[in-house]
Amino acid sequence: MGIQNKMLLALLALFAFSFLLPLGFVTQTLFFIVLGLFAANQGLITKAQSRFFDIELQLVTFKKGLIAMETISAKNERSIILPSLLAALILLIVGTIGYFGIRYTASDLTFQKSLVAAAQNNGSLTYQEQARAISIFPYRDGFYRVFSQTNLALANTLASQTPQGASPSAQVQQNITTLIQQSINSGRQATSIAPQSYVNWQNLSSIYRGLIGFGQNAESFAIATAQQSINLDPNNPQQYISLGGIYYQLGAWDQAQSQFQIAVALKPDYANSHYNLGHALEQKGDLENALVQYRIVKSLVVQDKASLEQIDKEIAALQGKVQKGGALDKTGALNIDTPETQLPPQNPPVKIPAPEVATESSK
Repeated sequence: MGIQNKMLLALLALFAFSFLLPLGFVTQTLFFIVLGLFAANQGLITKAQSRFFDIELQLVTFKKGLIAMETISAKNERSIILPSLLAALILLIVGTIGYFGIRYTASDLTFQKSLVAAAQNNGSLTYQEQARAISIFPYRDGFYRVFSQTNLALANTLASQTPQGASPSAQVQQNITTLIQQSINSGRQATSIAPQSYVNWQNLSSIYRGLIGFGQNAESFAIATAQQSINLDPNNPQQYISLGGIYYQLGAWDQAQSQFQIAVALKPDYANSHYNLGHALEQKGDLENALVQYRIVKSLVVQDKASLEQIDKEIAALQGKVQKGGALDKTGALNIDTPETQLPPQNPPVKIPAPEVATESSK
């Protein structure tokens, strides 16, 4: 069977499948690619040229009608240049799509292996498979985002293995620094690939926040990237809670209160906004207004037994604190916004890369 017959069969099969299967973008694209290849192939075959002819439609005013159709035979005028160029272009497009499609799929499979390793608490294999997935297809911001958190978690694990009061060995310290550098660089790469994604800026902010006290200027970098995330997603209360949490962590109670109040205004029925605001007010010594916020929290979590028990304890503790002072129990479902990972302070702090400057389109 000749190549033209094979292509014709493929074309007919795709046409038939279009009636049986959902006609999606991929199916349509494949159909027209095969159709183009078939037409180009026919144009290159001398025997097949006699079976093809041009039809010229003309819209003119005649007494007999408006449309005239004329068949034009062009046996002696055909050239293989245009079909050859078309075939080469289609083959180039198909080859490019196929190459990147195969690498995209391979990176997905490799990254899935890293998730299985992570579920098995195998940090080393998780790191290796994620690095491989990125090397196979280095154009996916989500891979860099997850890889940045993996590096930060591994650095935190190494740091936590050092006994309290002792200094890590030079090799361990070097490994921690390398992992932190990779974490930041991966987070920055995610923002470079998709600068309009607030999730990438939020992720980068969380990395810098986890390095406050460990890296130079980590707090200012965390605030700057959190603000960029807010610029891209200004109606999300959690964004303001995260930024307020950074200020709270730094002891900047007024700035923290301001951010928590914005979160409350955006979503008045979001219990954690009121909860964080209450703690900021409490830290400022405004206990009466803090108590008001805790009571609002109680009214919003009546269906959540764990949160209700927690806020009842905190209300009782705050009422006692108003009278005679005392500390609050801050455990439970409700929580003050804190960094997921926090490396121990370093003196002097380690120098860390700054975030990329936001592009004009993302400001």
